[in-house]
Amino acid sequence: MRIILICVIVLTNCYYLNAQYKIGASNNYPPFNYIDGNGELVGFNIDLAKAINELYNNQIEIIGADWATVNYLLNEKEIDGIAGAHYPGYPDNEHLYTRSIINTSHCFFYNSNFKKTITIEMLRAMKEPVVALWDNDVLTRYMLSINPSTKFVYADNYDSLIKLLDDKNTTCAIAQRIGGKYYALEHGKDYISTTNHRILERNMGFMLSSNSVELAAIINNATEVLLSNGEYQRIYDKWLAEYDKESNGLRAYWRYIILISSIVGFIILLLIIINQILQSRVRSKTKDLQHQLDLNSEIMQELSRQKNKAEQSDKMKSAFLANMSHEIRTPMNGILGFAELLKTQEYSKDEELQFIKIIQQSGDRMLSTINNIIDISKIESGNEEAQIKKVNIKEIISELHDFFIVEANEKGIELIIKHEIDDNAGTFYSDTYKVTSILTNLIKNAIKFTKKGFVKVDYKLSATELEITVSDTGIGIAPEKQKAIFDYFVQADHSHSSGYEGSGLGLSITRGYVNLLNGEINVSSKPGEGTSFTFVLPNLKIENQAPEQTSINEKQEDILNPDINDLKIIIAEDDETSYNFLNHVLDDFSSSIKWASNGIEVVNLVRENPDTDVVLMDIKLPKTNGIEATKRIRTFNSQVYIIAQTAYAQENYKQEAMAAGCDDFIVKPIDKNLLQKILSSLKQPA
Repeated sequence: MRIILICVIVLTNCYYLNAQYKIGASNNYPPFNYIDGNGELVGFNIDLAKAINELYNNQIEIIGADWATVNYLLNEKEIDGIAGAHYPGYPDNEHLYTRSIINTSHCFFYNSNFKKTITIEMLRAMKEPVVALWDNDVLTRYMLSINPSTKFVYADNYDSLIKLLDDKNTTCAIAQRIGGKYYALEHGKDYISTTNHRILERNMGFMLSSNSVELAAIINNATEVLLSNGEYQRIYDKWLAEYDKESNGLRAYWRYIILISSIVGFIILLLIIINQILQSRVRSKTKDLQHQLDLNSEIMQELSRQKNKAEQSDKMKSAFLANMSHEIRTPMNGILGFAELLKTQEYSKDEELQFIKIIQQSGDRMLSTINNIIDISKIESGNEEAQIKKVNIKEIISELHDFFIVEANEKGIELIIKHEIDDNAGTFYSDTYKVTSILTNLIKNAIKFTKKGFVKVDYKLSATELEITVSDTGIGIAPEKQKAIFDYFVQADHSHSSGYEGSGLGLSITRGYVNLLNGEINVSSKPGEGTSFTFVLPNLKIENQAPEQTSINEKQEDILNPDINDLKIIIAEDDETSYNFLNHVLDDFSSSIKWASNGIEVVNLVRENPDTDVVLMDIKLPKTNGIEATKRIRTFNSQVYIIAQTAYAQENYKQEAMAAGCDDFIVKPIDKNLLQKILSSLKQPA
């Protein structure tokens, strides 16, 4: 049936003889794209695609089909893209996405004949609200987060969803705002109202095949033109404006307004008639009314403050997103730009090495930004936990000194380390990663904002606590900003960070980690003289703590064997680029390298090659993941050395991999030197 439909689409659109590209669209998603009563494909996305087509002399052919079919055509390369596709919330290497053409969102729908309004506070207070929605896990979890006692009724389409609101037992519905309002008005149900509270916002644009770079440029450029010449607004007003209006909250209270107005009028009239008789009562009533006016004034002032606070929050979030875009696009520009130069022209060896160094620096910067975003997200969501183990403070600070001394010397500033350790200090327990991260952020900031003078790290360790002060002779921080520098988004204010690269999340992460470790952090600074950060962490020693595991990197040096070159290695990796990288890295260590692209294949390869020495096991594999594959291998081979490799850097992933039977753990992007050090630490095979 699908083949017949494809043939019909091709035949009915054969008059596009000069079309260079083909764009598909769903024929059942009004008012964005659908078949009207005349059998024509119409809608917001269709008119937008036609306007783009006119700008480029009819180079684009537009066809319509059901959603499954247009996706099938795109995957089979029968068309070049799909109009009106929502952007996924994860990386998609198979497709290109144009700039967003519109932002869609969900909201609450309710029957105004039964309810005057719906708010989150009302839903949270209800005993068992009944909510109509699609059978969607995200929407279901959202409602359960508001009220765990929520009951659900599910609909398969907008018609049935809107009809469910005619049932008094249905509290409200959650649906896509524009689409749901369209169906309500189409059925003459103008009593179906929406809230102004928008949830689950998503961007919509064109999803193209991965090789349609030129088409993506055409659509992006044309969209800019349509936005500037007013055509986009005309199309929006024609198709969407009617269904995307903010509801007027006063409509729900007009009866009360009329009633109150009538009562006030009656009171005024009564006061006029009996003014001379009831003067005392009038004065009393006037006093009560004045009191009410004062209360109303206070309420309005509070509402104004809350509104300003919300607007300020939105501005900070917008600035934060702009800063994150800059921090990601800037290193990407360095990576892609210099990679293109290396690919398209011949340069001297020194120039090539310089370009490669810039690419590596840009990659490190982008990775640092991504890690900061991940760290702040885990802290915000409450998913970050402390991993309490023995912490060697002296070793951490020594390693950080060796790491930062090069940068300090390049800037001509002195990096000073001072310490004071009590004789009875004993072993200090905390989270090594978080302590290292706190110090790294503070030292990095100190060096960044210091042009001359010194950066000093002064730490004191006792039996009960660790106190560290990182001070500098840098530019300092204005008094009015010293409290705000730890807040999220505030570093996006370029008035402070102008001229200095960085995401501005370092101090937010630092404060989050200090709080997670039950500590305190304070700042003291004078503009132009320098800044001093002091944090205190308690000794979190746990009684009867289990012995810590030792990884291969911490084992005795007497087993080092740097001359290994005949290891038999299996690389379990579904990404071909990652495999090619590992293949080059391991060439000097191996006499045999085999590639498995999924979990089942790696299990079979180890079974067929029992003399395999090492397996590089990607945790995220298709068919069977790396954890399950490791467990299966350990049922028949306990000798092969398995190294887990993953983009997940959290401690719980490492613990899960080690529990499954892995011998070591390495995080992507893989450090070539660290991997070679692990392999060099293996004993020479017998």
